[in-house]
Amino acid sequence: MMKLIDDWKAAWKLASVWVFAFIGMFPDIYNAVAAMGWMSELPLPALWAIRGLAVAGIASRLIKQQAVKGAK
Repeated sequence: MMKLIDDWKAAWKLASVWVFAFIGMFPDIYNAVAAMGWMSELPLPALWAIRGLAVAGIASRLIKQQAVKGAK
C-alpha cells in the first residue's frame, strides 16, 4: 500500500515541490511571454507533457519510499 511521507501537510515548504510547481507553471509563463509577441506559443502537446511531468514529480516526492539497503 502506498503511504505518504511523514509531515506531508508541510510539503509546500520543500524546495523540490517548489521546483515542480514552477515546472508546472512554465507553459503559462511561456505563453504569457508569447502573448506579448516576444516568441511563438508553446505547442499544446508540449504544454500538457510539461504539466504532466510536474504533477508526477510532486506526487513522487510525496510518496514514502523504501530506504536503500546498505545506505547510511
